[in-house]
Amino acid sequence: MRRSWLLLGGPCGILVGAAFLAACGSLSGGLETAGGTGAYYGGGGAGVGGGGDYEPPIAPDPLQAPPDAGADAAPSCEGLDTSKPVVLYLSADDSNSMGSPVQARELLQGGAAPYLIRTYEFLNYYRVHYPAAPAGTLSLFAEAEPGADQGTIDLQLGIRSFDAVKPRRPMTVTFVLDTSGSMEGHGIERERAAMKAIAGSLAKGDVVNMVTWNTQNSVVLTAHEVAGPNDQALIAAAEALVADGGTDLSNGLIKGYELANASYGADRLNRVVLMSDGGANVGVTDADLIGLNSEDGDKEGIYLLGVGTGPGESYDDLLMNTVTDRGRGAYVYLDEPGEAERMFGDRFDETMEVAARGVQVELTLPWYFKIDKFYGEEYSTDPAEVQPQHLAPSDAIVLNQVLKACDPSVVEPGDAVKVRVTWQVPLTYEKKEIALDTTVSALLAADKPTLAKGKAIIAYAEALKTGEPDALHAASQRIEAANASGADPELSEIAKLIKLHPAF
Repeated sequence: MRRSWLLLGGPCGILVGAAFLAACGSLSGGLETAGGTGAYYGGGGAGVGGGGDYEPPIAPDPLQAPPDAGADAAPSCEGLDTSKPVVLYLSADDSNSMGSPVQARELLQGGAAPYLIRTYEFLNYYRVHYPAAPAGTLSLFAEAEPGADQGTIDLQLGIRSFDAVKPRRPMTVTFVLDTSGSMEGHGIERERAAMKAIAGSLAKGDVVNMVTWNTQNSVVLTAHEVAGPNDQALIAAAEALVADGGTDLSNGLIKGYELANASYGADRLNRVVLMSDGGANVGVTDADLIGLNSEDGDKEGIYLLGVGTGPGESYDDLLMNTVTDRGRGAYVYLDEPGEAERMFGDRFDETMEVAARGVQVELTLPWYFKIDKFYGEEYSTDPAEVQPQHLAPSDAIVLNQVLKACDPSVVEPGDAVKVRVTWQVPLTYEKKEIALDTTVSALLAADKPTLAKGKAIIAYAEALKTGEPDALHAASQRIEAANASGADPELSEIAKLIKLHPAF
């Protein structure tokens, strides 16, 4: 994967001359903290963006001057194919994968610096509000403004699902519950809270399986049809959970999928819910092998939800994220029992349901643009390198990136920009798509009601990732500017949290 050095400075009007000044007006790019730099102006190859916790080795890009050449190095488009556009495929992980920001909140409130920051999960957890799509389809939104650096554009894409249908379709839920000794205390308390919150959101006719695991498996419920919300058998099973023994996560998950397959219903949502503090110290502990079990289940339409119970710095986030990611599953984290009610009560449909399978986002840009910073999970010129993701109802996929021209002087305001989204309908696997055709100038001139919040969330996550005082203070200023009225409770929350960082 190739990376490029960033050229700094220059007024926003330089990008496309006078025509751009009209669209730019008094806009300023403001803060952009360290995100992953992109790999493509054009041509083949594949790459991973830097929105997550993994950073591949950075090699000098021959299209740009190295850092020691200074910021005044002349831009160059040498060697690029001017005859065809750049086509990229983007992913932000499942829209209901949200573990990283909640674990960060727990650590900050405990006086510790967060780690393993996945920026795209912050965009999933903190809601960027787009209008709901009509039932059965998706809506597509694109917002842009001049970036902080010469020749750049901050672009945010939103893919919004329809609101959850009421009454929802019936559901088969298979609980795979960690009861190992490491769960003693906060872990088992949060697990019980999650069980009870889900029980409160179930309806008559839903089917529940339950297996607990430590060194061995114990099947507690098999094909149990709940009587309605707060089913007594399910509540009793939650209250009876006790932490003891070792941790054989792999065998517990395998048994869970056996139960889920035995209770599979073609006309219902089938979901395995794995709850754990992420430890795996007995039996097969290889995360890839564990992930393959969930991946096989997903092919049959059995979706995986991972629920991390923590607590704090002892929690194995990497293992739990790998398990769910390999199976294209959702991932949430509970920093307190009350979070269980928020995720499985207020946001039950958003966390548990699926509105669109295999959502793939295709971005077509003029030949001279590349993604310079990417705040999603991965992107590539090869669609096979980017795994399509699922989208929940009442939810949105948010993809934020910084585009950069190889030379600002070659940008044409009328050049085409296209976004195409394809997906499959759950159960029927019917293929659907929606597209947005625009131009560079029209994109910049359009309304951008949610871009400020998206960039504030990114600034928060990226500042936590670096832990540098300057980045933390600059992000704090951006967050407060995006919430000048104080009316957004989520921005108010992160404005307080960032000031708890030990380096602030």
